[in-house]
Amino acid sequence: MSAINLVIADDEPLAISNLKAKLATYPHLNIVACFDNGDDTLSYLQQHPVDLVFLDIQMPGIKGIDILKQLNKASALSPPLLILVTAYEQYAFSAFEHFAFDYLLKPVSRQRLAQCLLDARTTLDKQPELPATVSHKLSFRTGASTLLLDDIEILQIEAAGNYMCIQTLTESLVIRETIKELLQRLPAHFVQIHRSTLVNLHHVHKVQPHNNDYQFRLSDGKWVNASRRYKQNWQQLLAEI
Repeated sequence: MSAINLVIADDEPLAISNLKAKLATYPHLNIVACFDNGDDTLSYLQQHPVDLVFLDIQMPGIKGIDILKQLNKASALSPPLLILVTAYEQYAFSAFEHFAFDYLLKPVSRQRLAQCLLDARTTLDKQPELPATVSHKLSFRTGASTLLLDDIEILQIEAAGNYMCIQTLTESLVIRETIKELLQRLPAHFVQIHRSTLVNLHHVHKVQPHNNDYQFRLSDGKWVNASRRYKQNWQQLLAEI
């Protein structure tokens, strides 16, 4: 099992000490740097490849959310995996909107930290197989015109009456096609998870049971309902990504 190189950024020395003590029980974690301000953190991340970052939101200099923005990640699943550690709940939406991998509230319990690290290890182990940097243009009919989108920009496509709504990283777009037509020509990582919903598996962050069905959390932080009826569509493909 390869080591995970990580960075801790927090302006409270006690918070860094507590987190380091909890992380010390994991032999495959390698803390390569610690910072007490946002400016040094951002500079280091822009110059050094790391796997994982535990990032406080309120620090001197540039704030944690602004570090996410300036790193300009295209996916929450691409390294470095950015884990926000904060006492404030209200920044969660903005964090996931800018592709945070996880959001931990202080004081961080050992159980919550263990789940976060398990998710991170699973994601990093799959990383060599992720074609995150490969992008293909997809065309969609919008009436008299044709819409061209990079496939990595698309999170989900959902039925809306007689139309389909494409949710991208930045906007919602309406097209005039059916799910059946789309499935015949979209890449295999676009799968039907509900009678009215397709998702891009490259943007699936987590899958969890929900009542008798499932929920997917996408890389923008939103949860999408998935029917058990369509489990065979995504189960094996998701394991291979």
